[in-house]
Amino acid sequence: MTTAATTTSRRMGPAGSANWTAMLEGAIDILRDEGYGALTSRRIAERVGVKQRLVYYYFPTMDRLIVDAFKWLAARDIERLNGALQSERPLREIWDLCIHPTDARLISEFMALANHIEDLRAQVITFIETTRKMQIAALTKAIGRAKGRGKLPPAAIALFATSIALAMTREAELGVSMGHRDALSAIEQFLKECEPPPRMRKPRMA
Repeated sequence: MTTAATTTSRRMGPAGSANWTAMLEGAIDILRDEGYGALTSRRIAERVGVKQRLVYYYFPTMDRLIVDAFKWLAARDIERLNGALQSERPLREIWDLCIHPTDARLISEFMALANHIEDLRAQVITFIETTRKMQIAALTKAIGRAKGRGKLPPAAIALFATSIALAMTREAELGVSMGHRDALSAIEQFLKECEPPPRMRKPRMA
């Protein structure tokens, strides 16, 4: 005789709801202000103003909450990058996003957590690879205008630019600026060679 197996699943709060979003925002605020060592369901509940058990109604584990928070932020950043790609000067827009990240502290916190949470590591890798492909696509279109074309492939330039932006952002937070001006000057020259100046709009006739 065969016995049918029964499975039960705990009801979860809907993703995208006001509470769900508020909890992700609360977790992000804690990561930014206090670091991942302070990130607990109790602290999130206090931050949002709900009962602690409600956190687990929306997220079965803290790891799941952290992964969802990263995915939420990543989707926002990819949307901004897509907007940059559609602009008149995509390379400059992309560089501005790299050198002025929404929050360098959050990047560091999520990178540290990715060493301990497997699902988060996978999401971080996907995000890095997705955004790098977008950067490479923009560089490939514009690189023909640069002097000395062919010396460096677009993938290498994208990696160098991202690394330089991250390093300068972290150093600036510490108060270090040595070499930053020269690096910015070199990148500015590269951007001028790759992309034409913005078009002058003709004034409307009265």
